[in-house]
Amino acid sequence: MSQEKIRLSGKIVHVFAHRFVVETSGGAVLADLTPHGAEAVTLRIGANVDLEGEMKPSELKVTRFACAGERVTIEHKKKHGHDHHPPVDPAAAIEAARAAGFEPTGTPRRKPKHFEIQGRRNGQDYELHVELGGRIRKARLVGDDHETA
Repeated sequence: MSQEKIRLSGKIVHVFAHRFVVETSGGAVLADLTPHGAEAVTLRIGANVDLEGEMKPSELKVTRFACAGERVTIEHKKKHGHDHHPPVDPAAAIEAARAAGFEPTGTPRRKPKHFEIQGRRNGQDYELHVELGGRIRKARLVGDDHETA
């Protein structure tokens, strides 16, 4: 999903470590420099800034910062899907479901710390959350807001 690249100008009204709020003609925008980027610039409340970056749902990831003649380019580390998670065999989730008396009815979906898998037991459908080690930590009856073990 590609994010929108934008440019904006405004006045710094709040500073929170490497994040800061810029009041623009269109309203307030939360901006992120990263801790490394914050070491390269001086953030001062009341300073007029020109920024470029990627607009994410919650903030502007600043890639270029300009203030009173100071111009800095900031690199942001990119996240690559689930590449930062160790590989884990989904067969462990299927085996855990079967060992607990569930018949898996779907393919395990990888989450950062567990798998989610659909299963049937006693004629009822469940959504199972299976830890990467194979322990079922949650079994929710589909269509029900209550959890069972």
